[in-house]
Amino acid sequence: MSRTAAGVSPLRARAAELLGRPASRAGLALPFPASAASSAEVLVAGTSFYPPMLDDIASASSSVHINQFGFKPGVVGNAFASALVAKAAEGVDVRLVVDNVGSAPEKTSRAHYRRLTDGGVTVCVNRASSPRAAVGPLGARAAKGWNLAALGHVDHRKVVVVDGAIGWVGGAGIEDHFNDGRFHDLFVRLTGPVVSQLQLVFVASFRWLGGEIPASALDDLFPPLEAGDGAIPAAVRHNAPGYRPITAEIARMFDEATETLDVVNPYVTDRGMIRRLERAARRGVSVRLFTPADGNNWACSAAQQFHHERLLAAGVSIQEYPTMLHAKAFVRDGSELLAGTCNLDAWSLKRFFEIDVQLWSAEVAAQFDDRFTVPALAVSSPGRAATGLKERAMTAAFATISPLL
Repeated sequence: MSRTAAGVSPLRARAAELLGRPASRAGLALPFPASAASSAEVLVAGTSFYPPMLDDIASASSSVHINQFGFKPGVVGNAFASALVAKAAEGVDVRLVVDNVGSAPEKTSRAHYRRLTDGGVTVCVNRASSPRAAVGPLGARAAKGWNLAALGHVDHRKVVVVDGAIGWVGGAGIEDHFNDGRFHDLFVRLTGPVVSQLQLVFVASFRWLGGEIPASALDDLFPPLEAGDGAIPAAVRHNAPGYRPITAEIARMFDEATETLDVVNPYVTDRGMIRRLERAARRGVSVRLFTPADGNNWACSAAQQFHHERLLAAGVSIQEYPTMLHAKAFVRDGSELLAGTCNLDAWSLKRFFEIDVQLWSAEVAAQFDDRFTVPALAVSSPGRAATGLKERAMTAAFATISPLL
């Protein structure tokens, strides 16, 4: 990890700036150079990723930071709440950023969040649906002010950072339907210098929402991390208002693919990205699109199906997973993986907060293929184009309004 002349990493120095003054929306644009991971593990399905995630939280000695769109009560949510309260009771700093749309901390999940805050967890809420909102931790009774900078910018990210040394990025909420098979998703567990990039994104978001972090915590939040032998080139990409590096990286991967391109996404409605997929297939790239057979957003599913005819004609292999495939991942030429929270719809690509990790590694791509792609192919069925006048008219109508879905 690079260091400044004073021996302080640029990421830690940037964090110190954020702690010294109120964060602005512009300050959420954090461009990251290529870094490295010392390990990267793809874990598919809640039964595979929740237990080790809870183990990592249980091992925390200084901090647990979670940025989560969907954290609600239930078997899984209660297990995580118990783990976080237990760590806070040990004196570990536990900080949480959630979205009011995805987690409802001041509505249906109120008791769940009262348990967390009463147990010593500091919770900040992104209130993207509120024109006026308080700034600061949940329960602080701060006065409301205009919230126009955040309005419409839902925080869709799912990240866990433990002791500044272990990072998790994926597409699943902390909710039961990701654990019982109804929703199929994945997380990537990371160690090494790239984790500091995840940490800086969290610190910036927490400060923007009015959370306080003492400067004395920076050494623990940004420990020296070495990639070691076998380092994996890696970088964090995150979309924030007016700043869209994930969108740019997805487009680049589609345009630069020369041999293979696997796309895993539940909401594929953006015409520009769909045209890029079509062009990749027509220039001879083997393109596979994994999507749910019966999506949870029927309007998006209808809009996507409108494009199936052209994609199939171009040679794209559309694979429909039998349950709600919720994962978001892209693999180019068996050597580059981008995975996290970004969907191929207008909301994710242009409006929401999103976060992905990018890894340049044939070994990690092969791991993804073994753990996700091969099992998914075994149970998926071929996608089809819309047929019949009524279905074609309906899909065309929803495709027309897809930027609003």
